[in-house]
Amino acid sequence: MKRKYYGAIDIGTNAGRMLIGYVVNDNGHKIVKQVQLVRVPLRLGEDVFDTGYISEEKLKRFILTLKAFKFLAKAYHINKIMACATSAMREAINSQYVISRIFEKTKIKLEVIDGEREAELIFKSFNIEGFMEGNPFLFIDVGGGSTELTLFSNGKKQNSKSFKIGTLRMLKNKIKESVWDEITDWINKNVIKCNGIAAIGTGGNINKISQLARKRYLEPVTLIEIEETLKYLKSFSLQERINDLRMKPDRADVIVPATEIYINIMKMAGITEIYVPKMGLTDGMILEQNQSQLK
Repeated sequence: MKRKYYGAIDIGTNAGRMLIGYVVNDNGHKIVKQVQLVRVPLRLGEDVFDTGYISEEKLKRFILTLKAFKFLAKAYHINKIMACATSAMREAINSQYVISRIFEKTKIKLEVIDGEREAELIFKSFNIEGFMEGNPFLFIDVGGGSTELTLFSNGKKQNSKSFKIGTLRMLKNKIKESVWDEITDWINKNVIKCNGIAAIGTGGNINKISQLARKRYLEPVTLIEIEETLKYLKSFSLQERINDLRMKPDRADVIVPATEIYINIMKMAGITEIYVPKMGLTDGMILEQNQSQLK
């Protein structure tokens, strides 16, 4: 049987990613097997958080990146690619112009999605019923421009909200003081009453934190270990994180604010450990394409 490959593009505030993979059945639950994952540090948020617009120079790099992604997809005989953009494109004043230019130059239809749709796609790749035997957990997804919080209990989503706080925003000093009050209020209303709650973290930064803490797959990272990791990271300069810890430049600068966000939210919610399943938006996008094909 010929294997069917799918392509998914995630345009975040910090980077653009393309995942090429195929879908397999794992004990009755569909999962994505990665074939290629390519990441380009576009940093759209640098423009958007300063001026409100995506500049022509940044747009040229954006288009070149998508052209490269499309050529890679063709090598796997992928003709249709699902492409989604998150926080930076949501806020860009000229987002419609950018979308039209991208389609004109690449024929890729870029969908700008909100935080709730983003969380929905991520959870397509996660077997909720098989996790923690129905215990409550708080899903925390920290991006460059926004952080999504979703509460699950008894295997079902209870509530979710997107907050304008992210790693690139923190680096650019573009965080409103009121956002932490908003997060505190949401946690007090939705999370505090849940006994035995744990967290689930997604994204490149929490994956790296888990790696630095030397955790195996789905072995939880404790709050104390995350705090120790933060101290360890801060003991290195930016250049030392790149040279000594072998981090990519666009990971080396954002990982400290990301770690601080995870720590603050876990403390607010009284959560002492976080699980890191290493799933992402692109996994959910591939699963959605697979589901659509089977209908």
